[in-house]
Amino acid sequence: MGLLTGKTALVTGGTRGIGRGIVERFVEEGADVAFTYVSSPDKANALAEELAKGGRKVVAIQSDAGDFNAA
Repeated sequence: MGLLTGKTALVTGGTRGIGRGIVERFVEEGADVAFTYVSSPDKANALAEELAKGGRKVVAIQSDAGDFNAA
């Protein structure tokens, strides 16, 4: 049982760099995760599908948190 079992997290910018690392770690620790991405839906959906294979719910949402009107 992980530290985040039963929890849900929202991570902005979850497809690369630190954001991706956070998404991966949260899933490893048992959380269900929704993460945002700006572009590259194929890459984001592939990541979500790969991480969901471990039994967690993982959802990719296209949104630009840096642009209030676009978010």
